[in-house]
Amino acid sequence: MPITDAPFKITENLLEEIARHGYVIIDNFLPDSAIRALNRQARTLKTAGSLKQAAIGKAAAQQQDSKVRGDSIFWLDEAGPSPELALYLSRMQSLQESLNRYFFLGLFEFETHFAVYPPGAVYRKHLDQFRDQQERQVSAILYLNTDWQPDDGGELRFYLNGTSDQSFIDIAPVAGKLVLFLSGEFPHEVLPARRQRISLTGWFRTRAQDIR
Repeated sequence: MPITDAPFKITENLLEEIARHGYVIIDNFLPDSAIRALNRQARTLKTAGSLKQAAIGKAAAQQQDSKVRGDSIFWLDEAGPSPELALYLSRMQSLQESLNRYFFLGLFEFETHFAVYPPGAVYRKHLDQFRDQQERQVSAILYLNTDWQPDDGGELRFYLNGTSDQSFIDIAPVAGKLVLFLSGEFPHEVLPARRQRISLTGWFRTRAQDIR
């Protein structure tokens, strides 16, 4: 049964924010009922053993190192349909269309996965785009952590100047918050949390030949 909710439209102000700063934070991206349902879906997949330990590095040389990256993931192209996933993907499609109209990025694909961090797990400082592999143009992280408290930790440490560790903001992974940013511009890391931390993490991609 489809979720009834007002159609999502990214506003001109939000697009201008991305143009000025390279990132934007959007609260209440999905209805609370959808966030809670997606949270349950991720936890059910974890309990069933369907998540895989995430790896670091490019495909040919990927390796697992929980001291560097401690989350487990499940790609959504492996998931069965649900009204909540349909709504999420519909809104990401709307975002993709708006980004293409405003920035002429040539985005043609959105890839995404659940990411589940156990208590204490981290993802050390990294960039979402490899120097010689730039298909990922815009990163999108949607947090699914209901009833998250300030002392739960797990912030996204978002570095505003890639050459400096001193200029950063910490973003709490509160349910319904979407962080959208240029994949090749902002190093970031996940700080340890006191409880399980869940997100939907994805990237808007171009075809390799479309990259300028």
